[in-house]
Formats: sequence, structure tokens, C-alpha cells
Amino acid sequence: PNAENASFEFLIKKTDDNGWLTDAAAGTKIEMSQVLGNGFPIAENIEGFKYDFPTQNVLLFAAGSGIAPIRAAIESGQLGVAESGSGGRTARLYYGVRNEADLCFVEKFAEWEGSGVQVVPVLSQPGNGWAGRTGYVQNCLEEDGVPIPRNSGALLCGMKGMAESVTDILLKAGVFDGRVLTNF
Repeated sequence: PNAENASFEFLIKKTDDNGWLTDAAAGTKIEMSQVLGNGFPIAENIEGFKYDFPTQNVLLFAAGSGIAPIRAAIESGQLGVAESGSGGRTARLYYGVRNEADLCFVEKFAEWEGSGVQVVPVLSQPGNGWAGRTGYVQNCLEEDGVPIPRNSGALLCGMKGMAESVTDILLKAGVFDGRVLTNF
């Protein structure tokens, strides 16, 4: 790409202390530091037979702005996910936010579904018109169960409590510890 015309897209969680950034006018110059998080070691832990069983199912968990690194993993193609029935891995994304207004990248959901990622938005404080899943992503995982745990891997990004609860559920179900990947 041409560095002179490079563009970047950011997902920034609005808080009481960052209005200087979230309310900035288009074209405002800002300084930034390197990305936080270590990325997901997908090649090392999801690919191959490191755990004697191939990964056939990928479970993705995002809470709030944690959807940004999960989006990058989905769109990178590294997950090896394919449309249902085509022989690739299956994938399900549990994406938790408070309400519909907090859902980011909704315009990408159909694209992700088309590439083989089942998208499950979960709202903890839904409005009256919400017909989808409610509560927390970890509760939805408990309700749905883990498909073939020894052949499953997971990527998690979001609040510590969510990550700990989901990890506990996955490990108790029989997912290999090394296949539960976090971005921190």
C-alpha cells in the first residue's frame, strides 16, 4: 500500500475520560503508541496436531470493544473457517454488549456469516424490540454447550470476568488448555 494514502480504522470505546478523542473532528491529528495485546497464536495452537486432535470447531468470544481483535482474526483467514458443508472448520462468534446501540460492525455480520462464522449477538440490557439472545456470552455458551471439545479451539477478547468464566467452561468441557487463546 501507498504509505502516503494509508488509512486505518479504529474501534474506540467511549468513556467519561476520552471525549477529547471520541468527539474530535474528522482530520484532527493525534499521536498514538503501538497496539496493546499480543495477538492470538493461531498457527501455533489451532493448526496441526499439537494436541493429537485436529481443530474442527472454533469458538469466538468478544465483549464490547473486544470485537476489534476478533474481527481481525475472522477477516485474516487464519481461522480456516469455511461455509457449512464445504469441509472447513465451523465457527461461532458470541458477541456480548449492553444494548443494540453498542453493537459494532453489524454491517459485517452477513459477510462473516457468508464465510462460515455463525454470529450470535448477546445483549445484557436489551430493549423491548430485541428478539435475539440475552444475558452474557458465558451463559449462552453454557446453554449451547461445546461441540466436540477435543476438536475445538477458542479465541477470547473482552472483560476479565467473561474471559475467566468462558475459559472455565471450555476447560471443564474438555477443550485443551492450549487451544483457549486470549489477546492479552
